[in-house]
Amino acid sequence: MKTKIVQRISSVVLMVIIVGCTDLSPELVSETTGDELLNDARARILNDITEAEGIIQPAYDGLYQFLGERNIYALTEGSTDEMVTPTRGTDWGDNGIWLALHQHKWTPDHFIVQNGWDDLRTGSARAYEAIDLLEKIAGDDQALLFELEPFIAEARFLRAYYSWHFIDLFGQTPVLDENLEEDLLQRGQAVEFVINELEEIVPILPDASSSTYGKVNRQTAQALLAKVYLNKHIYEDREVENSDLDKVIGFCDEVITSGNFQLASDYFAMFDQHNESSTETLLVLQNSGDFQRGFQAQTRALMTLHYYMNAGGVLEPWNGMCSTEDFFNKWDADKNLTNGVATSDSRFTDDRYFPTLALNLGFITGQQYKVNGDPLTDRKGNPLIITAEIESITQAKEYEGARVLKWAPDTDAAYQSWADNDIALLRYADVVLMKAEAMWRKGNSGGAMSILNNLRSVRGAANLTEVSAQTILDERGFELYWEGYRRTDLVRFGQFTQGTWFGKEVSAETYNLYSIPSVALSAFRKLKQNPGY
Repeated sequence: MKTKIVQRISSVVLMVIIVGCTDLSPELVSETTGDELLNDARARILNDITEAEGIIQPAYDGLYQFLGERNIYALTEGSTDEMVTPTRGTDWGDNGIWLALHQHKWTPDHFIVQNGWDDLRTGSARAYEAIDLLEKIAGDDQALLFELEPFIAEARFLRAYYSWHFIDLFGQTPVLDENLEEDLLQRGQAVEFVINELEEIVPILPDASSSTYGKVNRQTAQALLAKVYLNKHIYEDREVENSDLDKVIGFCDEVITSGNFQLASDYFAMFDQHNESSTETLLVLQNSGDFQRGFQAQTRALMTLHYYMNAGGVLEPWNGMCSTEDFFNKWDADKNLTNGVATSDSRFTDDRYFPTLALNLGFITGQQYKVNGDPLTDRKGNPLIITAEIESITQAKEYEGARVLKWAPDTDAAYQSWADNDIALLRYADVVLMKAEAMWRKGNSGGAMSILNNLRSVRGAANLTEVSAQTILDERGFELYWEGYRRTDLVRFGQFTQGTWFGKEVSAETYNLYSIPSVALSAFRKLKQNPGY
């Protein structure tokens, strides 16, 4: 069945797309676009083919919803062992939304679950509308259609990317059928749709060596294909098959042998300001001043730092999210916690900003300081000593919980929430790790270990002497923590609901999928609530 995403945008909004506005509200309306609109757009594109970029841009802009601490990012990290948002007195209570997320007790009316669904719908709408408008502009002009195909392929990738998140998080993907009637793809059907979409556009998209920074390229699609195939058995509720794993290895090899990417020699530089030269970026949220899209990028710093860890008064942190002690202790190489966390892994902590901001990167514990070197105190006047331990998820002390500062604060930002740090949504190290995992699942532990140890060597970590499901899952955590991968990984390894960590006991298998929001069920009758809710 030929499928299209279930949302349309009015002709007025279509005109806004052409001039590149980035704030759209999707709505179901008629398909009329207006001859004058199409003719004007066609004339400008015939004069300059790059005008098509303005039509696609709103679909890219939908990705910025992955930045917010109360959006898709919270669904992928806040429900896992990597992140917890404890209630601290009257702070972060928020009617229990954070506790419900972390403890796997959300309902169809959960605020963040609804936000995630709505964000994906918006992004899907923008991607579909870009495809639809470009195809209408080309009309019967095959030469123009040929020139527009790479732009259409970009929008098709973005549609597939949003659809994959529907599959992964909710298990159902709303679509339009070939007659533009509302329809729904169940998980297995949606997987085939995404795979077919990506495989069709791979030869159309440019190689990364000739693509513009920040734009989707051939290797971006191949990396996403590897991710879909690696999780395909979960989506189809069956055992993993070698044919899937062969696809994972094949697509990873396409990215690896392209010669366009390599593991970064400086880990934290990938998350710094002005990180456009990163050798690992496959899909990115651009936050540079040129794009003026820094809003919410700084939340990755603000949401975790203690109120007084303010980089000399430049920041106003919120003292919220932190690491669980369980995940923090995974880094301890000698497994002897009486001497603290001992590791040579460069991914754990870095002090490059301490002289100027009094902040370390990575995991932060211990006595904290002002920029002038004086020890910081908490709001009660006691020494501000951050501890990895959190005694109570509902009554946490303001100093409890290791803070995680992966994206360095941008102290030159024009506004509190702005930052120049570009944020990768797909990264080369993930491709390397996916290949290693696929090889291990096929029984090639030696090949998997070689890949993992090469990565660990670059990161300054000791070599592994054996490879197991747990070592692979742990390595993915060490490399990709707080980047939005963890929930998917835990589900694939059977540890999302069955695992236990601070504040979370074994939960029902129901919670391997999020509930369909009540408002979505009311608006789209073909949607059915996921089992168990």
